Amino acid sequence: MNRKRIIKVQSLPVMEMTPALVCPQAGRASRMPFPVNTTRKNRGKSVLWLLVGCLCVLAAAPARAFDDAAADRVLQAAQQKLRATASNPQIPTTQYPKATTNGPWRLVPNTANIDWVQGFFPGQLWLMYEQGRDPFWRTQADAWTRNLELQKSNTDIRQITHDLGFKFMNSFGQAYRLTGDDYYRQVLLTAAGSLARRFNPTVGVIDCCDWNDGTWHVPMVTDTMMNLELLFWAARNGGDSAWNDMALRHALKTASDMVRADGGTFHVVDYSTSGAILSRSTFQGFSDSSTWARGQAWAIYGFTMAYRYTRDPRMLQAAQKVTDYYLARLPADSVPNWDFNAPAEQQQKDSSAAAIVASALQELSRYVSDPTVAQRYRNAALATLDSLGSPAYLAPATGGGPGILLHGVAFYRTAIKPQGEDIDKSLIYSDYYLVEAVSRFKLWNQGGWLSTLGFPESVRGLGTGNTGVRIVEFDVTPLSKPIDGVIGYADTSTNVTAYSSLAMSIRMNPSGFFDVRRGGAFAALASVPYQANTTYHVRMRTDLNAKTYSVWVRPPGGSEVLVADRFAFRSDAPPTDDLGKVAIKSGHFDNEFRVQNHTVRAETASTSSVGLRTGPPGAAQKP
Repeated sequence: MNRKRIIKVQSLPVMEMTPALVCPQAGRASRMPFPVNTTRKNRGKSVLWLLVGCLCVLAAAPARAFDDAAADRVLQAAQQKLRATASNPQIPTTQYPKATTNGPWRLVPNTANIDWVQGFFPGQLWLMYEQGRDPFWRTQADAWTRNLELQKSNTDIRQITHDLGFKFMNSFGQAYRLTGDDYYRQVLLTAAGSLARRFNPTVGVIDCCDWNDGTWHVPMVTDTMMNLELLFWAARNGGDSAWNDMALRHALKTASDMVRADGGTFHVVDYSTSGAILSRSTFQGFSDSSTWARGQAWAIYGFTMAYRYTRDPRMLQAAQKVTDYYLARLPADSVPNWDFNAPAEQQQKDSSAAAIVASALQELSRYVSDPTVAQRYRNAALATLDSLGSPAYLAPATGGGPGILLHGVAFYRTAIKPQGEDIDKSLIYSDYYLVEAVSRFKLWNQGGWLSTLGFPESVRGLGTGNTGVRIVEFDVTPLSKPIDGVIGYADTSTNVTAYSSLAMSIRMNPSGFFDVRRGGAFAALASVPYQANTTYHVRMRTDLNAKTYSVWVRPPGGSEVLVADRFAFRSDAPPTDDLGKVAIKSGHFDNEFRVQNHTVRAETASTSSVGLRTGPPGAAQKP
């Protein structure tokens, strides 16, 4: 395996320490104290050590830091590639890109039930649509998405693949997230029901496949961790709640039976029909005892995603365990070879594993409680994006093949497949996870509070002592439309577990308008529509003694509009005597909207009459 070269340096006698040395060429300031002996005898040694230290910094630090400008450059290159493919008359919307070098895409038809890659191209088109809401991307994405609907169900279980999550969450899932069209949700629920048919309740896993029945009995593969999202999500969006339990049981079996003590992973665990482990092996890795890099990436991403939905600490522990194994074995450019244990003469970079992990680690860094560990994970993600966004891995925006990311490995040459498949090529799933990783960077690099699906992780503390009359102000940006997003407030002592915990709630409703909770229902005195990627200023005056609140919304470039005038607190909420907590709550997906510049202050004499009416509730707003 490739390992970073470590140079051990013997310490010199130290009389005093210089200030931190900064090597600008390294792309970032590096604080490295160097020994300095002020005698003439050692002055030459000091200079030598300074040079050595600077060279070490140059070798260890990336050539540049991944930032917004780098992200925009990668997305622009991806956009040009994707537009060319989507506009290519030689590629009908029933055919899906899979792999390429400098030639055209090799395509897979929408009727190929057992293939697994069809969701990645429409998924990228939806991610492009998210960037700027250009209708071109929506039209193209919708066409390639709808042509996959025929795979949502099949009477023959052998034609139902464990990879339905790859196919449907990346296409229909992105479509529903960005449009709110219930057609997409219904297809997702049907597909989830089909995937649930592959669950073996005796063993407690999703049986991956039937095409290798002569060799395997009830096989579980690392790849399936990615497909569990279809079950987790569907169980929360109108599907059978039992699907959540199926997915969690499978994830726990993966953690216990597939993850080794050192954090590496097997690719395949085969069970008997009674649940006994028959073998632990590989299908795409170098050997049964090796760790296939993309399989490790699936585990990192899959356990992180499972924690997102369940907040089960066992999922977070598993995610960190497999992550730490991966990071400890990375080469200098943060892009692993296809297998961590293959001999040197059989090594080949696999950018697909790197792209998957670059996306996953950004999310994982948001969940770990130790800030040092969180920063280490985020730094690793950015170092990986730094490499993937460089000319060494990113295909030129014009010319060459239609792929975005170079040097992927689908299936290296092994005894199972001596010729291999798609070695050192552009792979559609490499491209997808690169675009997703860069999109996530853009999303999470802007600060503020992003909405989440679950309670109580949506809750932020506002401190104590917010009693009497309080003025709350913030900026809110819907990141899609329509959404079902709530900014809700509760007492310091309230354990926020549901919407009914929130005495005050401001909502961006599924109909595309702002409204406010009044007693037993939502209402609005005026129609204020919201648009995706547009920021609105919200002001709320709450009287904790009277148990009423008023809300104004100011669209960009416009004036405040009174949406709620002394509305009563939610009728079934717990007693609320202070403003201690705010929930930033999504309705269907994480990251439906962003809240920034949130402030709470006491009302003063200078602000008590600004924008407030003096007549009865419901009358016209006072100028």
